[in-house]
Amino acid sequence: MNFFMLNKKLFKTLEGKFIIFGAGYKGGIGKSVISLGLAKEFNIPYITNDQGSAISGNIEFYKHTYLTYDFISDEKLEESKIVIIDLAGCFFIDKTILKLIKESNLIILPTGENPYLDHTGCLITADNLYNLNKNIMFVTTGIENDKLKDTMFSFNKIKLMYPNFEKLKLFGLSKCNEIINDSLLKKRSYLRTYLSLSEEKKDEFKPFIKDWARIVKEVKLALEEHQIKI
Repeated sequence: MNFFMLNKKLFKTLEGKFIIFGAGYKGGIGKSVISLGLAKEFNIPYITNDQGSAISGNIEFYKHTYLTYDFISDEKLEESKIVIIDLAGCFFIDKTILKLIKESNLIILPTGENPYLDHTGCLITADNLYNLNKNIMFVTTGIENDKLKDTMFSFNKIKLMYPNFEKLKLFGLSKCNEIINDSLLKKRSYLRTYLSLSEEKKDEFKPFIKDWARIVKEVKLALEEHQIKI
């Protein structure tokens, strides 16, 4: 099957579904951490074009994974009302990715902690996407908990330069490699991994799970607005 037919089949499968799109202007900003985490949390199909990703590729963390370049649908994907898409690449010149972004119901744009490379890069990306789709949600990722508030303040300060983004929400996801790596190893959600910890460890990782719960809640609210039940 050629690339055109693969794209046609993919878009046909996505018709009528609530699409969450994990977008990224560069690697290493937590796009796959968030996208795979939500896929596992909601038990929904995860679509990616990056088999070689350190987190999403070749690690058999999530069985409901579908590759865009070797796309094969199944009963799980056909019946699901929600999908999450995590695509690497320059989406400004990729017509397939641009079309998926345009049709998405929620775009999650993560950013790191650098105010110039990360924050400005994220906001320029959002500015380029805004005319296509205004359903954007920002998430700062990979930040130590004691620096998270300052990082979010810095991002919001730069965000003031973009009047269109005044009402767009920013969430923080503090750094917690232990839960993420353990979840990958044991093939379970971040929440389930947290609940399996000792009380001492739960106290240590409480900031991360509170951050994660806020993100999950925001996605649930978006689903409720479209009258979709999990």
